[in-house]
Amino acid sequence: MQINVAQLLKEPVGTKRVYKIDETTDNDDENRVIGEVTLTRTNLGILLTGEISANVKGTCTRCLGEACVKVTFNMEDEYFPIVDINTGAHLHPDLDEFTIDDSHILDLEEAIRQYIIMATPTKILCRQDCPGICPVCGHEFAKGNCQHKNRPYDRRWERLLQLEKESKV
Repeated sequence: MQINVAQLLKEPVGTKRVYKIDETTDNDDENRVIGEVTLTRTNLGILLTGEISANVKGTCTRCLGEACVKVTFNMEDEYFPIVDINTGAHLHPDLDEFTIDDSHILDLEEAIRQYIIMATPTKILCRQDCPGICPVCGHEFAKGNCQHKNRPYDRRWERLLQLEKESKV
């Protein structure tokens, strides 16, 4: 996800370019990054804004199976060149900033990776109604109930279980 911005760096402040993004990550067609970004020339560098969608693979927190979730996020970052486009002099941007390399290439990969991490939910589910697994034997409840006769339970819930039985009577 690299964009050559040499020509844009020569343009006056406020000049914009729009780029479509449709890339795969990890050599996998399911992990697609799709969106549109606008690059705007600023007095110090290039401001990147846009909306990106990506598919994130992970492990379902209920059944421990494979899960894939789509995340969408808005990006807004400024990239600073490390080489002046007109003079060729080396500039010294902060190490914490996104930079445009000495070949005037703006690389979106690290920024997109960080935004994906922030947008990914903490608990990924394979589907919204995933029933999970049995905590004792690991049987997937999606395939039916397991055959435990004496299911262990936490004694701290005993009073609630009694209330449940009393309310059904």
